[in-house]
Amino acid sequence: MTSSPTSSSSNSEVEQFLKSGDVEESVIREESVEAVVKDSGLDEFFRLRWYCLMVLMMAEFTAFTATASSKVMVFAGANPSVIGCGGVPIKGCHELAALKENMTELANCVPELKYQFKSVQVEFNYVCEDAKKVKNTITIQTLGVLIGAAIFGQFSDTYGRRKALLISTLGNAIFNFISAYSHNLVYFALWRTMAGVFTGGVTVVQMVFMVENIPRNHRMWIQNSITWSPNLILFPFVAWLCEDWRTMSKVIAAASMATFAAVYILQESPRWLIQKGRVEDARRALVKIRKTDKLYDETTEKQLDETLRIEMEKHVKKSKKAKKYTFIHLFCTWKMMVQSLTFITGIMCTTFIVYSLMYNMEKLSGSLYWNLAIMGVQIYFQAARWIINILVSLADYYLPWFGRKLINHIAMICTLLALFVMAAYLFLGYVGGQLMSIGTVAAVAMCSQLFIAKYMMVNELYPTAVRNLAVSAVSTMSRIGSMFSPQLFYLSDYSEWIPYVVLFACQFYDWIIMWCFLPETKGVVLENHLPPKHKRIFKNRTETVNN
Repeated sequence: MTSSPTSSSSNSEVEQFLKSGDVEESVIREESVEAVVKDSGLDEFFRLRWYCLMVLMMAEFTAFTATASSKVMVFAGANPSVIGCGGVPIKGCHELAALKENMTELANCVPELKYQFKSVQVEFNYVCEDAKKVKNTITIQTLGVLIGAAIFGQFSDTYGRRKALLISTLGNAIFNFISAYSHNLVYFALWRTMAGVFTGGVTVVQMVFMVENIPRNHRMWIQNSITWSPNLILFPFVAWLCEDWRTMSKVIAAASMATFAAVYILQESPRWLIQKGRVEDARRALVKIRKTDKLYDETTEKQLDETLRIEMEKHVKKSKKAKKYTFIHLFCTWKMMVQSLTFITGIMCTTFIVYSLMYNMEKLSGSLYWNLAIMGVQIYFQAARWIINILVSLADYYLPWFGRKLINHIAMICTLLALFVMAAYLFLGYVGGQLMSIGTVAAVAMCSQLFIAKYMMVNELYPTAVRNLAVSAVSTMSRIGSMFSPQLFYLSDYSEWIPYVVLFACQFYDWIIMWCFLPETKGVVLENHLPPKHKRIFKNRTETVNN
């Protein structure tokens, strides 16, 4: 799949725009205007005012929708406790197996279950070993998210961020609603996988759309404040109100429709429109944004003319031929190749760590709500994540030296320490206890910073032409880590400490490559164009693609 080339109508639109003013005057003023644009450019048209508030409302809706859709199996796939069978009280699956083996008259008894949330296991009677069948569907569902991230990342670069979000939120709503009426595990997995395709679209596009429509100096604190962490505080409460997976699926569908409405009232990303050569569409969008902020006047119109003129001159110079952008362009220079591989493999490690711990939180506590909160691994755990997010946001805003790489270093070192302590604790023969709960809290809370900082670095490091492709590639490959995370703790059947050693190794690898290969990106001006051709590798390949 490739990004759409700049159409001939767009090219003529650009030429007409460039000819509409006094060319000599443009040349005379070019040096001073370029100095202004270099410092601000399109960023000047995005203020922390009314339109930004609308963008933030959209971001919160999409964050909740993505969170609920991605984490639904924490509740819908929760294993119940076996407390009896055939009127005989028992405790756990081992006693159930012994009971059926020793008492032939109870061989076909129906287990009596205790549960906090009516999950798929409860309704369809998948208990003990059979419960793993439900856990294994998470891998299939995550495959759908992976496919969706790849498709909609390319789609948004070709047809627009807004259109991609509208389609993905609508599709997510439809298939979540359909999944609520599944009558067996096969249909549940099918409809949840289809919903996952559109969830992948929401996840991969919403952050790019938000970053391109908010002020540069406010990116980090906004992303830390409106993110998954506060919604992971809200989501368990919503699950508690729903009580069963069917009701929860309908609620997620309703939330997705609310997201659809929030996206519908926004404008297409002006950066994307300019990159596609759609000058007049970009002008209309920026004018509406300025009017929404109540900042539109003649001075703004003049500044808009100059900004668009400079951007279009750059566009014409670098778009002599029609451009098609693919994932290959993420590797078009040696520098970009190393950075892309670092992001891709690093995010796989981060998601593998987080989802391995989250999908197996039941090992730490038997309750999905307040008992988990008491042990610090659900409501309090997510509150801790959000508090850390806010502290990082304040440091990022007020401390110029507190950059993205430092955030990564601190988070990774803390995660390594937490995983090492837990592995050593289990290796020495201890089981469970408060230390494991605290270690899990620390590891996942720190990893939340890795997600935010890494995706922010991807958005700031790659040019507009391939920015969403880059986010899509990183998001797509991250799903490989989450796809196999439910199975990691099967290794605990051999020894309890082995899964934590595996997670420690993943985090250590991520730390080393990030230290060596990624630059600081805090405060950078977003680039709109790829490096010139003479700096690229695979020249024959990229030229063939462009033709």
